[in-house]
Amino acid sequence: MEKQIHVNVKKKRFNFLRWFGVCLGMLMLIGFTYQQIMTRVTADMYPPVGEMIDIGEYTLHLHALGEKTNLPTIILESGLGTPSSYKDWENIQEELSKYTRVISYDRAGYGWSESASNERTAEQIADDLFKLLEQAEEKGPFLLVGHSFGGFTSQVFAHKYKEDVVGLVLIDSSHVDQEGGFSKGESYLIRGLKELGVGRILELINMLPIYSNDELSVHFFHQHFYNDNQISELEFMMTKSAEQVRAAQAEGFGNIPLFILSAEHDEYPEWSELQAQTASLSSDSKHIVVKDASHYIHKDDPQIVIDTIMSMIEKRP
Repeated sequence: MEKQIHVNVKKKRFNFLRWFGVCLGMLMLIGFTYQQIMTRVTADMYPPVGEMIDIGEYTLHLHALGEKTNLPTIILESGLGTPSSYKDWENIQEELSKYTRVISYDRAGYGWSESASNERTAEQIADDLFKLLEQAEEKGPFLLVGHSFGGFTSQVFAHKYKEDVVGLVLIDSSHVDQEGGFSKGESYLIRGLKELGVGRILELINMLPIYSNDELSVHFFHQHFYNDNQISELEFMMTKSAEQVRAAQAEGFGNIPLFILSAEHDEYPEWSELQAQTASLSSDSKHIVVKDASHYIHKDDPQIVIDTIMSMIEKRP
């Protein structure tokens, strides 16, 4: 009798696990199918706000506002994973365009830009930006504004194309000695969850892992988040990209104005010291710790970003 009860329990457990597996598989299939259908159906829902520029192997989206003046043209560079550069900088770009020309753009694999098949290192991205500006006939001098990983690409650009650069503003920029990040395996796991429609569930409960939940940013999140190009940026960020930044920093930035805005991170008390270290790379530098701001200083306190950029521009002879 006890043996029969034991067999029945095992059978019920097996049946439960079998049906649980079947239901889970069906949910995953439904989520995957829905994600793929919606990605294709909504692909062309939002036409580009700027120009599509062919830089050779792929086409990048460039959004420019303001007239070219005797002041530098401002280039805005977003952080890794930011769905839409246009929305990321929208208010700041509009305000600064009252004084000079301001450019935001989508790196390969972001926003309206096409994907690239090359390694997405800081140097490759800097080279893409140089080609983009050249093909769009956007003339320097340039003032580079880089947020997070955009601080890496901006530093490499400033080093490699120094004759075109008159200033750097880094906003809570990545640092070559920082800790953290995701492994390649973890990145593909996140991508897999997105492809199964988890992102759309997170949208319903207002828990998308992006800072801006505007309609366009959410759209590009579903289209591109953790695609091959974004995973490549992450994969090489603290290896090849960090070494490229180290090479640029080894020579320093001379007397090129270098202004740094950094946030206070309670979980990372060494962060301000790392940012101050970057500021030491120029003889004309300023480091401001922005109180009560998150990593997204340009979103939390856009005015301090605008004021910092304008103060750099206005001090030029």
